[in-house]
Amino acid sequence: MKILPNITIRSAVLTLLVCSIGYRATAQSQYTITDLGTLPTFNSSQAGGINVSGQIAGWSTNNSGIDHAFVWTSGSGLLDLGTLGFSSSAAIGVNTIGQAAGEVYNNSLGPFHAFFWSSDVGMTDIHSGSFSSSEAMGINASAQIVGRLSNPAGPEHAFLWSTNTGMTDLGPMPGMTDSFAAGINDSGQVVGTSWNNIDGRAFLWTSAGGFTDLGSLPGFIYAQASAINASSQVVGAVSNDTGPIDGFLWTPDGTMTDLGTLPGFLYLQPYAINASATAVGQVSNDAGPTHAFIWQNGVVTDLNALIPGGSGWVLDIATGINDGGQITGSGTLNRTRRAFLLTPGP
Repeated sequence: MKILPNITIRSAVLTLLVCSIGYRATAQSQYTITDLGTLPTFNSSQAGGINVSGQIAGWSTNNSGIDHAFVWTSGSGLLDLGTLGFSSSAAIGVNTIGQAAGEVYNNSLGPFHAFFWSSDVGMTDIHSGSFSSSEAMGINASAQIVGRLSNPAGPEHAFLWSTNTGMTDLGPMPGMTDSFAAGINDSGQVVGTSWNNIDGRAFLWTSAGGFTDLGSLPGFIYAQASAINASSQVVGAVSNDTGPIDGFLWTPDGTMTDLGTLPGFLYLQPYAINASATAVGQVSNDAGPTHAFIWQNGVVTDLNALIPGGSGWVLDIATGINDGGQITGSGTLNRTRRAFLLTPGP
C-alpha cells in the first residue's frame, strides 16, 4: 500500500530531502514569498496550517534536534508556545481565533501527547485514555481537535477532542482495525483514513451519521483523506500496491475527481483545501526532490514556477491554504530549511 496510513504533516516534512536541487522559475511570478524565520537560538523552521488571518502554526528546530512549536503572526513574528515539560513540541494547526493544536514529545519516536494552546491559558496537555501516544492533526473554530491515538505495537485510532467532552475515541470503520483523523471543518465533520492489513479507505465522519466510505478512483484500490473545507469538499490521495499516487477531490454528491500530477512526478499528495476548492500539497518520486504544488480550476502547477526567479527558494511542500489564497509550507532558502508564506500578488 503506497499511501502510508500513519502519515502526518510533521512526518511528511521531516522526511523531505534537506538538500534540494535548484529550480528556475519559467512562469510569471504570481506570489510574493515571506521567510518566517526561526525562533531565537534555533536554526530552521517548518510550517503546518494557516488561518484566515494569515496566522501560521509550525515549529523551529535547533542543531541538537530539539523542536519548539510556534504561531507566526504578521507584524509580530514567531511566538514560542512552550513544551509542557517535554523537550520538544510542534504546532500543526491554528484556528480562526489563533488557537493552536499539535504535540509534545521527548524524541522523534515518542511517546507523543497532543496539546491545545490558547493565548489566555497557554498550552494544555489533552492526552488521555489507554493509548500511550496522541498526535493532533487539525483544529476548527470551536477548538475541536482531531488526530490519532496509538500504541507502539498498535492499534491506532482516530480521536476527536473538545473542551466540553474531552477525548473521544472514534475507533476504526467497520471491518477495519486502525484509523486516524487528518482534518476537521467548522461544522465538526471529520476526515481521515481507516485500514487493516489488506485495505485502506478514506472516510468522512459526523456525530450524527458516523463513518462514510468515500470510495476510490477507477483503477485504484486504496484511498486516504487529508482535509475538508466548509462545503464538505474533501481532498486526499488514492493508490495501489505499486505505481502512482493520484490526488483526488471528493464532493458531497459522491463525485471523486482525479487531480492528476505534474510531468516527471509519480506521486501527488494534497494536504489542504480552501473554500474555493483550491488544493495544495506535494509531488514526489521514489527518489529525488519533492515540490510544492497548487491545484486550481483543474490544473496542477508547481509553486516554484509562481515565485520570483532567483529568490534562492526551493518549495518542497505546501501544508496550508486559507480562503484568501495565502499558502504556507516548507522549503529551502539557500539550502537552509525554512517555513514560508506565499501571498497572491497583483
